Amino acid sequence: MLWKPIVVASVLARQAHAGLRGVVASDALAGRTTHDWERRMAAALAEEANYVPRVVVKRAETNATAGTTMTTTTAGTGVVLNADGTINMTAWDNTATAACNAALTKLPESSNPSGTCICYNLPALDNTTGTFEADLRLFQLSTPSGEFEGIPPENIQVGLSYASASVSPVSVASASKLVVGRADTSANGSLRLLQQYLFVGQIKKDIMTPNMNTAQLEALVMPVLTLTGTNSNGKTVSTNVSSNEAAFVAGVFSSTVVMSTTAIAQAAVNDLLNGLHNGTVAFVLPGVQIITFPIGLIIISVWLAVALAFIGFGMVERISYRETYKRRTAMSTKPSTSRI
Repeated sequence: MLWKPIVVASVLARQAHAGLRGVVASDALAGRTTHDWERRMAAALAEEANYVPRVVVKRAETNATAGTTMTTTTAGTGVVLNADGTINMTAWDNTATAACNAALTKLPESSNPSGTCICYNLPALDNTTGTFEADLRLFQLSTPSGEFEGIPPENIQVGLSYASASVSPVSVASASKLVVGRADTSANGSLRLLQQYLFVGQIKKDIMTPNMNTAQLEALVMPVLTLTGTNSNGKTVSTNVSSNEAAFVAGVFSSTVVMSTTAIAQAAVNDLLNGLHNGTVAFVLPGVQIITFPIGLIIISVWLAVALAFIGFGMVERISYRETYKRRTAMSTKPSTSRI
């Protein structure tokens, strides 16, 4: 019966090898990027060079209309390109740093007990092929509290998962073409940059559909970030970090406003009112036209028939009651003649 352990061992070995292609786990993204980890990731990426998609960056065509389909170009708004089409990472780092600082300094404190917050941006996205580049930065905004009290920020491990995409981290060796792989710990007032990561990802092919709007694309490339650490009591604690604190403040989607259905309807009403005030839209008196023909005519006819039936039935009953009342009144007032 030695075949069972052999089969199990082979399956585990294949899963471990395939794990490099999947979503980055928390132990793969440790709180600090050591040189040993960088060497391992460089070797892994060299081995799987054919898997990591090469994002050919083009210049973006801006589309300010909320909820409309994004263009198929990949460079985000404000992304500077080199002559060979690669991203100028010095300019990108300056743009992303300024945007992240501007967004996070407005927050009074972190929304999780670790005291950290993230800034997540996409330098490039191709909504035709589904390839994208993601820039993730972890900041220390406030003092850790609760279960994370006393845990140094450098001892916190970062876990990243995508529900609709697979990503691979970019090592420091290849980051010169894209982005720096390790962030410095420069401080900006109470805001301190702890870690910085860059990922190259691919949205699942079976999820990508033509003419996807901005909200749908954002949902596909939005990750779930988990922070894990060990406190002084030896207890392992974890928390999720909200991605809504500073997401898409630079690069792709930074100039696009995603509106809800109610907001879109209100905007349409405001445009119509402005047209009425300017005289560009003719005023139509409500209730004098059947706009949705013939469905509107059918509905109105049905309700009219029901209303006439109820009114007619009530009128007949009232007339019958009136005649009955008259007869009874006449009989009661008629003098009675007694016979001898």
